[in-house]
Amino acid sequence: MSSKQKIIAFVEPSFYGVSFARAAYEQGHQVVAIVSSKDNPAKYGYEGIYHDLLLADIRDGESIYEAIAASPYFGRLDALIPATDYASHLTAQAAERLGLRGVPYEAALRARNKDLARQAYEQHGVPGAKYRKVGTLEEALEAAGAIGYPVVLKPTNCASSQGVYFINREEELREAFAQLQQFKVTYMDFKVREEYLVEEYIGGPEFSVELFLQEGTPVFAAVTEKRTSPLPYFVEVLHTLPTSVHRESEAALIDTAVSALKAIGLVNGPSHVEVKLSADGPRIIEVNGRPGGDQISSDLLVQAFGIDIFAATVSYYLGEPVEPLLTPSRQRAAAIAYLTADRDGTVAELGGLEAWKESPYAVRSHLAVKPGDEVIVPRSSDDRLGYVITAADTPLEAKEAAQALTARVTITYEEAQLPLANGT
Repeated sequence: MSSKQKIIAFVEPSFYGVSFARAAYEQGHQVVAIVSSKDNPAKYGYEGIYHDLLLADIRDGESIYEAIAASPYFGRLDALIPATDYASHLTAQAAERLGLRGVPYEAALRARNKDLARQAYEQHGVPGAKYRKVGTLEEALEAAGAIGYPVVLKPTNCASSQGVYFINREEELREAFAQLQQFKVTYMDFKVREEYLVEEYIGGPEFSVELFLQEGTPVFAAVTEKRTSPLPYFVEVLHTLPTSVHRESEAALIDTAVSALKAIGLVNGPSHVEVKLSADGPRIIEVNGRPGGDQISSDLLVQAFGIDIFAATVSYYLGEPVEPLLTPSRQRAAAIAYLTADRDGTVAELGGLEAWKESPYAVRSHLAVKPGDEVIVPRSSDDRLGYVITAADTPLEAKEAAQALTARVTITYEEAQLPLANGT
């Protein structure tokens, strides 16, 4: 705990960002949430772990600044921290105006926009994917022809695999591009830019590198093994920390992630960097200037190493030492496996869930589906149906336990009611 209570504002705590509010609250600080709606604490699950709300349009950096300027906290804030990915650059902009520690605005902007990040990787020699930014179907077709199929089509400023398409041929690109152009608004009503990326598809196993840097040097680093759903989608369905495979490549994966962060300008604080281990070595997929979501930081780091990266980040923003908070207190492993539908339909019954409660490996689980719900084969992270988190002495043990528990769950679907003959 800090030597005295500080006033810390968080911009729109949500998803992984709720853990920020909880860490600051439990450290004894005064927590102020800057939100777009007074209903958001209930919506995102942080009721009882904040002290005050300020209303602002979190899609507008000026509105965030003005909400603070008009509040009793103007000139009194000790830290301003982004607690949602989408507002990270706007939070950085406001923090600079307030003279508070934070990520440089230009670095946060590059991290939020995949085209700007790709430009930075290219300029600094960071291994990544061949790419082109496009605005029209004609440009997309030309880009795919130059790069060579298969390619990946994606938005420049979204997350959670929203609007990401695996493309094998021209007909698929035409169809996907038409669908992507209809995707106008993403989470929290942030606008989807009408500029897209056509990228080379990189084969190989996927990882994320969980990092905390100080002046470009890792204070903490760990590699998470990832598994995604079958193509043509890229939904993450399994994380294992630390990785159970390719341990000999961990140093190279970490070095590549650090080089990408430096290229963007993120040299301090937490980050979550997605990397593929191609036949030619590690290749950057994307950089996130924040702790990893999908319960990687909130649960897996805690179970595997006893590390609370959110508490460390709060301390960093306050200018306090972080090394003691980032020193592992244990050496174990953890995994999370997501439950998904194998077909589109209406759920009639769920079976096998008792195993989640009885398993000695399971430490936490969440189910987001019930009989009567419509489900689909997952196209983005929003389509997953729940998860189970396991902990064990080794990564392989944790991974196999998580996979076995989700495999135990059976989903029975309601049969479609066909019309009778003669319309009766």
